[in-house]
Amino acid sequence: MRKSPLVPVLLPVVLLHLPTALFADEVFVRGAGSIAGRIVEQNAAHVVVDIGGGTIGIPMSRVDHIVEAATELDEFDARAARLGRWDIEGWRALGRWASRQQLEKQARQAFERILAVAPDDPEAETALGFVLLDDRWVPEAVAYRAQGFVRFEGEWMLPAEAQLRLDSAAADRSAREAEEKARADELEQLKADLQAQYDAEAAEDAAWRAEGAAWFYSHAYGCGLGWCEYVPVVTEIPVIPVVPVVPVPSEVIGPPVPRHQHHGGAWNR
Repeated sequence: MRKSPLVPVLLPVVLLHLPTALFADEVFVRGAGSIAGRIVEQNAAHVVVDIGGGTIGIPMSRVDHIVEAATELDEFDARAARLGRWDIEGWRALGRWASRQQLEKQARQAFERILAVAPDDPEAETALGFVLLDDRWVPEAVAYRAQGFVRFEGEWMLPAEAQLRLDSAAADRSAREAEEKARADELEQLKADLQAQYDAEAAEDAAWRAEGAAWFYSHAYGCGLGWCEYVPVVTEIPVIPVVPVVPVPSEVIGPPVPRHQHHGGAWNR
């Protein structure tokens, strides 16, 4: 019997997708719910549960407790053991019952037992995925291809429909690319507008500075706003002639006045 590897990391995800109501054996896992099925192996290291479509191994270190009971798998085995090879209706009833219990693997086994003795049984052929084509039971893929269908994105369809989907996808892709290009062009235009505005403001600022400088020089040096007279720079100090001092005769200025004599004549010292 094939055993699945122990994958404790994925165990919580697996438990969410198991049809627990179908089985009676339950292995309760710490912090991850429970797995329902039929225990096919159990030892000190791990326990293996058959869930119908395969097996799951669980480390015993993760197991909280186990509740054992009869399962649908046990019932299938018991009923199959009572059927003979040629009991077509018995296998048919068992296959239908297994399908209702979602035991797909066991249902296939039952219908395969029917085809072993009745190769053209319609129900068994259909249950196993065969399609009637030109009075022959063939796999579904063969029948679709024989009728000109192609498989596209997980579905069977005519080539024209597949091409229509391809064209639609290409049109959508082109529309997205055009929209992205338009956004990129708009961004580039915005950058150009901002740069032009910056250049205009810089030019205006430069003109303002030039006008201010002209105004300053016109008031400081007597220049006009558009022109300025040349003012020679004096590089030599002019020589001023020395006038000789001519003494004045005393009779012109009178006798000297004593230091403490008041000219008003009010008192003499």
